[in-house]
Formats: sequence, structure tokens, C-alpha cells
Amino acid sequence: MAGFEENFQLLHTEQLDRFVVAKRDLPRGEQILLEEPLVTGPYWDADVSCLSCLRDSCSTCSKCGKAPLCYDCSEHDATECDFFRESTALDKHFLYNHFNVITPVRCLLLYRKNRDLFDEMMRMESHVEERRGSEIWQIHDKYVVTPLLEAGILDSLNDGELEVTGELIQRICGILDVNTFEIRGDVDSSQSGSNLARGLYPKTSLMVHNCVPNTLLSIDGVGNLRVFTSAPVRMGEMLFINFTRSLFGTFERQTHLRQGKYFTCYCRRCKDPTELGTHLSSIKCTECDEGLCSFYPSEPRWECNKCRKLLKREYVNEVMCAARSEIMECALEVRDLERVIGKHSRTLNPHHSLVLEAKQTLVGELKHSCLATLDPGTVPKQVLRRKFELCEELLEVVRMLEPGISRLTGIAMYEYHVALVDLSRRNFDTTEIKSSELLQNLIRAENELKQAIGMLLFEHPTTPEGQLTKRAMQELKELREEIAEVRAMIEDENLDRQSQYRNRRANGNGNSNSSSYKKKFSKRR
Repeated sequence: MAGFEENFQLLHTEQLDRFVVAKRDLPRGEQILLEEPLVTGPYWDADVSCLSCLRDSCSTCSKCGKAPLCYDCSEHDATECDFFRESTALDKHFLYNHFNVITPVRCLLLYRKNRDLFDEMMRMESHVEERRGSEIWQIHDKYVVTPLLEAGILDSLNDGELEVTGELIQRICGILDVNTFEIRGDVDSSQSGSNLARGLYPKTSLMVHNCVPNTLLSIDGVGNLRVFTSAPVRMGEMLFINFTRSLFGTFERQTHLRQGKYFTCYCRRCKDPTELGTHLSSIKCTECDEGLCSFYPSEPRWECNKCRKLLKREYVNEVMCAARSEIMECALEVRDLERVIGKHSRTLNPHHSLVLEAKQTLVGELKHSCLATLDPGTVPKQVLRRKFELCEELLEVVRMLEPGISRLTGIAMYEYHVALVDLSRRNFDTTEIKSSELLQNLIRAENELKQAIGMLLFEHPTTPEGQLTKRAMQELKELREEIAEVRAMIEDENLDRQSQYRNRRANGNGNSNSSSYKKKFSKRR
């Protein structure tokens, strides 16, 4: 729990319940918490997997005779193994048929392993009353509560102080749904898990949600969670994390928070109809050409920022539903994606969250097309140009939404640098730009790549972003070599303007550096 006592002050109000503020001034980029998970386990509705490493299961524990394992794991948690071994009446196929019970059972087994940790877990928010009788309550009742109670395996935990009931199991399911964080497998391992895991972190969960957070979370492949400040935090200021996707519009973010976290966000982005000037939720005005209509919840109304035209909610819902349906059903083909992007850029706006979602998909398809081409020099220039335009546009929006240290911004910067370098090489190869402009573009790409690395360095090496950082650092080295080559080429071009260099050209030595550059770099990916 390194960092909690030094950096966090725990407070309580009736509205927010428990939350934390900074105990001192915290500079940008400082690690302020390292926390191990109380419990880890598979996500809801995950495929049956090894209870030790969450890779695909292909065997059963020889000690308890019930827990799924893989070829490389011969055992799992000792307390868990003893618990299933003592449950002699439990069918050997029970965990295979009811795999969703694993993580709730592990929470209950904390009562045996460490009573203090169990009590700490039970103080976490479950929103049990808001969930009671809801669809998710009924799902947990069917797939977790009923199988566990009918199997009778939890009776051994009852000791006079604890009574395992359906209500307690539902409360634990609520704690898991509301508070867990995603853990991805160790990507350094060739046998990384096929299933995502989730972990329960009681100290981190004390931080309040905000769509413009001031912290960055990083979880490594074994579940250790690190919290960094993404922007300077003054003493006494609240520490925020973001539970939503930044490129979601306000409606989508609020829906996710109400359904999954059981609260409504009132951060400055959610209260701003323009969403910090990005207009992720605004739609085109039907009255004027330049206006965008944004939603003002206090009225409520959809109003144009230019002519003050008011749109009917029925029209907005119709346009939004049509766009959402068409974008979600769009085939993953460049032509179809371009069609829906063009169409709904006119009805919504080019930066609407639904349009940006389609543009992200299009970037992925164009990137795949480039990588699938054996000879990078044969990739059509219009493909490279379109990929660059999209990466530039997405980076502009992401920077507005996440101005501090940001995983999303770091990835967007990396992709932008790749697109800029690829297009610049091709334009130079076809003489569309001169060496001086090529140098300017490569230096600009170097700057973006350095900033990307600066943001992604906070990611643990075992995560996909950590692996991207490693690759980016190698590419930065290669890019600097390329910049040095172009500078040398420009020096030769300057000498070419002098008479002695013209004489050298007469002897057949001209443009050697230019040809050398094209041969060396034009086919790099």
C-alpha cells in the first residue's frame, strides 16, 4: 500500500460517502500509490480457464479434484484448494458448469485467510439497494447465488459471526461490479492468458470519478496497480479517476455510469454542452450552415451556437438512432466506412463521438492494409494521406479531452508520428516535397514520438502499452539516424550549388546521398 498514508487524506460526506484528497502538493507524473489486489479473478461470463494463471484450461487440480488448471500449473491458491477439497459433496464438474462463481467465492474465502482484509472489502460500495430486483440482480441470482446455495459449499464459512446468505453474495457481486479494475495478462510471456482478469483495490476505489481525471492508473500483468498524477494536484484537492472511455459522448458516458456505477457525473466536461469545445455530442443545425446544436440539460434544450435555432428532441433522437445503427452495422471495409463517415459528418458533425468511432475503425483498417502489403513502397499514396489526416484529427480531439499525462494521448501521438513519417517518405520519393520539408516533417515526428514515449513510460513493461513503449524507443533511435541522413543529404545539396561540387557531379558523383536515403529508408515501415 506504498504511498497511501503519505499522499492521501480520507474524508467523508453524506453525498460522496468516503473519498480522498491530496495530503500535500503533488507534482505531475509522481507515483502516489502502489496497491496489490485484495482479490483477483476472471471477468463475468469468461470462458473456463486455469484458476492459477487464467490461461486456457486443459486439466484439473489433482489435490482438490475440482479446480480447472492448465498444463503448466499444478496447483492454485492453497486456501481455495483446501476449500474445494473439503467440499466432498461438490460435483467435480461444478466449477466448469458455474465458472461465474469463482471470483465471488474468492471474496468469501478472504474471511478464512485474512479477517481484516475481508472487513475492508465489505466496507466498499456495493449499491445493493439500487441493484435490488434489477436485471443484473436477477442474473447474479441465477448464475451465482442459486448455484452456490444449492451446492451447500458455503456452509463451512458460517461461524456465528458470518452467515453466508443470498443477500451477502449479492452484496459481494455488487462490490465486484462497481469497484474492480481490468488486469491484462503478462504480454512478455508467450503463454499469456486468453481471459482478462479483474482485481479489487480498496484504496484506489476511494478516488472519485471525473471525466477529466488528474490521475493515471497502470496495472501490470500480475495485478499490481500504480497510481500516478497526470496533472499537478494541490494539497486538499480531490483525486479523480476516469471510469469511462474519453471518446464517448456525454450521453454514453452518463449511461455507462448510471448503469454500472450507479451515480451521475457533474464534472466540468459533463456540464459543458460543447464537451470542452470538442462537440462530441453536438449535431448539425438544420437552419444555418455553420451552427452546431448542443444539449443544455438545465432547460433542457438543443440549441444552435450560431443562430440559436432550437431542435426538437424527437428529431435529434431520430438522427442519432439512425447514425448509431448504421455505424454499428457498417462492414469493416474502407469504402463502407468512408461512406458512413461522410454521411454522418453532415448530419451530426465530423467530431461527433459516433463519427470518431467510425474513424478509429477506419484508421485500424488502413493500418492493417499498410502492414499487409509486402512492399511498403506500393501502398497507394492516398491511403497514407488518409491515414495521416485521420490520425491528426483524432490526436487533436484527444489532446483537448485529456490534456495531462494520458495513455490514450500517448498512443494517438505514436500513431500520428508513424503516419507522418510514412507519408513524408513517400512524398519525398515522388518529389512532391523537397529534402528541407522532409527534414521538417521528420523532426516534427520525432517531437511527437518523444512526447508519446514520455506518456507511455508510466505503463508497466508487461502491458501492451509497455511493449509499445519499448518499440517506440527503438523507432526513436532509428528516426534520429534517418534525420541525420537527411541533414547530410541537404548539406550535399548545398554544396551542389557551388562550382567545385558541380565539377564533382560532372564526374558522376551527384545525388549519391539522395539515392542512398531513398534506398535505405523509403521501404521502412
